[in-house]
Amino acid sequence: MKPMTKLLILLVLFTNALFAQTRHEWEDETVNAINKEKARNTYMPYAEIGQAVKDNWNDSPYYLNLNGSWKFNFVKHPDLRPKDFYRDGFDVSYWDNIEVPSCWQMKGYGIPIYTNVTYPHAANPPYIMDPVPANYTKNEYPNPVGSYVREFEVPADFAGRRTFIHFAGVESAMYLWINGKKVGYSEDSRLPAEFDITRYIKPGSNRLAVEVYQWCDGSYLEDQDFWRLSGIYRNVYLYSVPNLYLRDYWLKSDLNADYSEAIFSVETSFVNYGASGNHQLEVYLLSEDESPEMVMPLMTHQVSATAQPKAPVLKANIPHPHLWSAETPYLYTILLVTKDATGKTLMVQRSDFGFRRIEIRDQQLWINGKSIKIKGVNRHDIDPADGRTISRASMVRDVELFKQLNMNTVRTSHYPNNSYFYSLCDRYGIYVIDEANVESHGMGYGDKSLGHVKSWQDAHVSRIMNMIERDKNHPSIIMWSLGNEAGPGINFEAASAAVKARDPERPIHYERYNEVADVVSTMYPDVVWFEKEGANDDPRPFFLCEYAHAMGNAVGNLQEYWDAIYAHKRLIGGCIWDWADQGLYKEIPGKPGTYFLAYGGDFGDRPTDWNFCANGLTTADRQQTPKMEEVRKVYQSACMEAGNLLKGDIKITNRFSFMNLNDFNGYWELAEDGIVLQSGFFTSNIMPGETKMQEIPFNKPALKPGSEYFLNVSYTLKRDELWAKAGYVIAREQFKIPFNIPEKLTPSTEKAFPLSLIETEQQLEIQGKTFKVIFNKKAGAITQLVYNNLKVIDTPLSTVYGIKPETGLIHWDTTVSQRIAGPRVNVYRAPVDNDYIFGGGPGPIWQKQGLAYLKEKVTHFTVKQLDAGNIEVLINLESKSSKGYSVNSSFKYTVSGDGQIEVEVNFDPEKAVWLLPKLGIIMEMPTGFEHVNWFGAGPHENYRDRKSSAFIGLYHKTVNEMTEAYIRPQDMGNRSDTRWFTLSNDQGKGIKISGEALNFSALHHLPTDLDQANHPYELVYRGETIITIDAAHNGLGGGSCGPGPMEQYQLKTEPITLQFSIEPFAPGR
Repeated sequence: MKPMTKLLILLVLFTNALFAQTRHEWEDETVNAINKEKARNTYMPYAEIGQAVKDNWNDSPYYLNLNGSWKFNFVKHPDLRPKDFYRDGFDVSYWDNIEVPSCWQMKGYGIPIYTNVTYPHAANPPYIMDPVPANYTKNEYPNPVGSYVREFEVPADFAGRRTFIHFAGVESAMYLWINGKKVGYSEDSRLPAEFDITRYIKPGSNRLAVEVYQWCDGSYLEDQDFWRLSGIYRNVYLYSVPNLYLRDYWLKSDLNADYSEAIFSVETSFVNYGASGNHQLEVYLLSEDESPEMVMPLMTHQVSATAQPKAPVLKANIPHPHLWSAETPYLYTILLVTKDATGKTLMVQRSDFGFRRIEIRDQQLWINGKSIKIKGVNRHDIDPADGRTISRASMVRDVELFKQLNMNTVRTSHYPNNSYFYSLCDRYGIYVIDEANVESHGMGYGDKSLGHVKSWQDAHVSRIMNMIERDKNHPSIIMWSLGNEAGPGINFEAASAAVKARDPERPIHYERYNEVADVVSTMYPDVVWFEKEGANDDPRPFFLCEYAHAMGNAVGNLQEYWDAIYAHKRLIGGCIWDWADQGLYKEIPGKPGTYFLAYGGDFGDRPTDWNFCANGLTTADRQQTPKMEEVRKVYQSACMEAGNLLKGDIKITNRFSFMNLNDFNGYWELAEDGIVLQSGFFTSNIMPGETKMQEIPFNKPALKPGSEYFLNVSYTLKRDELWAKAGYVIAREQFKIPFNIPEKLTPSTEKAFPLSLIETEQQLEIQGKTFKVIFNKKAGAITQLVYNNLKVIDTPLSTVYGIKPETGLIHWDTTVSQRIAGPRVNVYRAPVDNDYIFGGGPGPIWQKQGLAYLKEKVTHFTVKQLDAGNIEVLINLESKSSKGYSVNSSFKYTVSGDGQIEVEVNFDPEKAVWLLPKLGIIMEMPTGFEHVNWFGAGPHENYRDRKSSAFIGLYHKTVNEMTEAYIRPQDMGNRSDTRWFTLSNDQGKGIKISGEALNFSALHHLPTDLDQANHPYELVYRGETIITIDAAHNGLGGGSCGPGPMEQYQLKTEPITLQFSIEPFAPGR
């Protein structure tokens, strides 16, 4: 070999070695932890049994909470960080204070970034510091570093024991120093980092220093659809254990064929740090009504104080165990007591435990021998004020709401949650699909997907297995999910094999690579496609890991999904996307101290996917929404259908898996036009899975001509539960009784109420004894309607805007202060999020066609006196947008002497647009008519494909209460199947509008107001009440991420007729 060649080789080897020495851990996919403890299940060491039974960590002398105020320094670039801040004597007194736990962006350091798929950094794994496009936020904040310092004193009770520090969640990478000495390093933002700090601490004051990087190589596996936030965002604490202790344990049960007996086992793992003498482990199993004093230890085990104590599996037979399920979440308390050779208690550990068996067979999911349907939701950690720092109260509230909405499953999308959340699911009864913190969506699913890259295998597998080790003792967890949207590949094959070796009972889920999973899953199919999967002969069950995308005004045709699920055993259910809007509080510009819920881009963050983070059934601050009501109804397990209603027979199917319907109170009401005539209670002895006829013992009432009769049936809680009080409604249904109702006779008004007519070239005025109505002939509309000197429609003639005498055209423009107030053609709604299907869909087409602004031309106007008390006005209109789209319509007004105006509108829309938002009219009333009463579907907002939860009844709201808290304003407030509604002032006077099955809304906003505002605080508030009345509208569907409205809910461009009447309304009328 030539000398020059040797020199070059040596130079290359030296360069590579130098690079290997200087490469940052936070840009090396093969380094995920340094000196970090192996994952274990969650517990707190207690000094005595009484403390463990109460399970309040603050009672333990072996616990030190490190939450609170820490000193904090923030820099935008790693090179700017204080490199030796961890040293003793480094002055941090001038640093800021920050609350731990918290996300530093929520405390004013850096800015939150919302992006769905696109990485906020360059996509060149494992490197983080590569250049990015000019508009990226990362150019200003290349890779922020937060430096944290706090002092602590080790409690005296820790003396002579091992001391560990526990970080429950740090995003995204951290280094730890104690008293100036480097302890270790950790990645994986969603699982704990524990370090043994025994040899680093000293008596008296100790200095704790943590360096946190916003991004690291692990960020490539944390590309979830959420806000990018950073910091020590979960709890930090110290705990101590004896030198020989039970480091980890796995509680298991093996039930016999008829579930009458179980083998309870404890898989143990002991560690000895130099203790001598034999120790003893005692295991107690306490039922809900037992205390430790009442029972002897179930099992005991002598632990030899060797360097590596044996790890036996302890077993005991348990006759007639109570079983755990989401419906009957019975928990035993397990106490594990470690004693030394003298019998002194060294440590007590406590876990909740539930006996249950999980199986996949016959294309179904089985719990304790019962087939289960997953009525689920996906949940992100989100708090509008604190980001990903979630309080216990917030977690409790979420789980309570799950139960109240008849949900039985949550998928921890897309990462392990706070360990306390799983304890709540155990206690309240919620099945959990526990998902690993693995998503590399931004790398795609092809060759660049990190699932294919061998060097990333440990990063994938360790995240999944560490999740299992932490969470394995929770009975609520019924599936392990390997991650989300991270593509296929060898790394998931390795992970699946590792999971099955460690936990062969729980099924595996992973939607991006069903070949390694025990259940087949997909996202956002349409109902027709989904139903075909029900007939597939794959032996594995089929599961919708995400469906019914709940972005904005959404969740259309949920009932149809569940009709399919109940019809096919293989379809085991799904999890709605998702639980809560990911909105963050931001101060309203120019209004200090007032805040709005912000979404992507509102902080100047780039790249961004704007409001695609707002997909929640509930709002970020957990307000009730109409979507939640629909879920509550569709997910209910007491399902009712009509039988022979004239005899009071209804068919009831118990879709619970473990509970008899006699565990609930049955209640019924018979209502006439919304007024309850009769009511009573009933009991149903219907076993799980059983269907029976139930007789409701109402008496046939005296039938009133023209009235409607509805039977409302419900089931309520018999007793208080953790999540609701006795009397809470868990299921309900409404049936229209097909009585042979006498027709209501309409008296003639010809002689009693004569009319007068005044016609000029510009207008037509019709007067009765107590009212007058004025039509503008050039506009082809009512401009004024007065009842008993009260103006209910009022557009002075001088304010008719944009009429051209030569063409008769009028331009309705929201930029002017006043518009024609009477009924006008309206085919537009402010597009809901589902009207935008990834930039396509009908919403942009509607806007492109200019449907919001129609110029109207009167092509025909005639008036005809039918008799002394009735006048007919016929108006034909051609309504055309600036883009040329047109709708022809004919209005027929029949004005009667008593003030009633019958309106019939025939629409003939042009077919250039294949779907229309709606076909109807828009009108407005002057300021002061704030009270809305109606007889129709309600009380909450409802649409043609989201109204199974909206029952026909009498309801009242104010106009302001008809609005909804959508994070981005859009069409809202519709009420379907309306027989009549009134709008009145504080004296109860106003108008009544009646029809067969009207859709109506009453808001203080025009459709274009909703369209033009990005946030509720930007909305134009109008004193007038804007009313829409529609013959039909397009359904909601799920098109923001999934299918649009089903065929039967689409509004095609076909002729349609709208009929309604307007009349005066006053108290007692």
